[in-house]
Amino acid sequence: MSGLIGSLQNSSGALRVHSKGLEVAGKNLANINNRGYSKERVEIGDRGSIETGVAFESMGVEAMGLRQNRDALLDKSVMREITSTSSLEAAKSVLESAEIALGQFLDRTKDSTSIQNASGASGGGISDALTDFFNAWESFSVKPNDSGEKQLLIAKAQILADKINATDTHLAQVQSDADAQLETDIGVVNDLLAEIAKTNEYIAKAELVKPFSAVDLRDQRQAKLEELSQYIDVQFAPITPDGLGQITVTSNGVDLINGKSVLGNYEYNDSTRKLSFKLTGATTSTEFTDATLPNGKLAAQILASTGDVQKARDETETLVTNLISSVNDIYKGVTSSQPQPKFFLTPTSGSLIAFNSTDINANTLKGSARVGANDIALQIAGLGSKPIAGLGTNVTFVAHFNKTVTTLAQELNTTNIRLEDQKLSQEMALNSRDQYSGVSQDEEMTDMMRFQRSFQASARHINVIDTLLEQVVNRLGVG
Repeated sequence: MSGLIGSLQNSSGALRVHSKGLEVAGKNLANINNRGYSKERVEIGDRGSIETGVAFESMGVEAMGLRQNRDALLDKSVMREITSTSSLEAAKSVLESAEIALGQFLDRTKDSTSIQNASGASGGGISDALTDFFNAWESFSVKPNDSGEKQLLIAKAQILADKINATDTHLAQVQSDADAQLETDIGVVNDLLAEIAKTNEYIAKAELVKPFSAVDLRDQRQAKLEELSQYIDVQFAPITPDGLGQITVTSNGVDLINGKSVLGNYEYNDSTRKLSFKLTGATTSTEFTDATLPNGKLAAQILASTGDVQKARDETETLVTNLISSVNDIYKGVTSSQPQPKFFLTPTSGSLIAFNSTDINANTLKGSARVGANDIALQIAGLGSKPIAGLGTNVTFVAHFNKTVTTLAQELNTTNIRLEDQKLSQEMALNSRDQYSGVSQDEEMTDMMRFQRSFQASARHINVIDTLLEQVVNRLGVG
């Protein structure tokens, strides 16, 4: 009797084990396309055996727990690749916006590299406006008394000033947009740090009795770590001993999380364009330099904004400074009176250049100090093809701006090439992890069939025991 009851209990336990195996295999299949999920396995243990006096009788099997196929080295490799990819994508976004702001781009589809106007750019870019401006002086020199040529020259001068100011404003807006995005991203980073610390706490509570049992929470924490690694390069390590599954998180030597404690928050100063980390309770922040910025989206946006975009603005300002001085130095020769007239003005704020519309109009515009002469007009027209000392050796105004466009375009092109290669590296890292942690449909279907057949076998065993018990209970002693 005790043998049949024991066998019934063993078979009942086996049913629970096989049912759990079917449940886990189904869960794995449901997450077959979830790359953040690590496949799980039921750890089946033998409960041992007892001696009955006749023979040794098995006490059956039981589900000891769940085992998660996750490897920390593979996870860290994936996180590094995500950081690199996100950095390049962020830099690409800022550089593309800056190229659009310049109004011109480097066309590599032609037989030779050339500067082209951006699609939809009204009147072309600064280089076209410069060419039109100096050509207008050339035409004016031919007909120095023609009112139509004077009106055209004034219009071209105004267009050039407007084009320069608009370009600088657009580049400044690119930087402002990057600042605004950084403020948003830093809020996301700080929220993720808090979420990871909270998940650490949940894991510690869940694994207080059984270590490594909080498999779903560990998946969630890893997903948050990978999301965080888009913004900053982070490393993690388990807390030992007795860490109860919790981890520490660091970035570029800065401790961010210790178990369930967030050690500080990131801050961004949009006036100085500096990123800093402030420890909880501290009165001052530790400001990062370009060399100490943690890799990731945050650093890429800062470096692109303060580097390539700011350089384009600086180069444009250098062009404007030399343009104003060069044109004004020549144009002052149209009269010997005081004060000498200025063709272009340097505004006190808000823009880089302004046409002196107050003093110069169709009636006052001159091409020479002598009536009917054109020597001043010819000299200014000649600036279009003349190397300007303040711009470099053998560099004209147009060449200087084209170089600015080319430098930015080449940086964008290099970033695009690196991004394509980096995406392949990231995919390789993900595939390597998938081979270890990912779900295989064939493997899970095989497990489902195995557990299903085992379940059926255990059920039949119970039926047999039930029949035997019926015989024992209902027919015992019948002669």
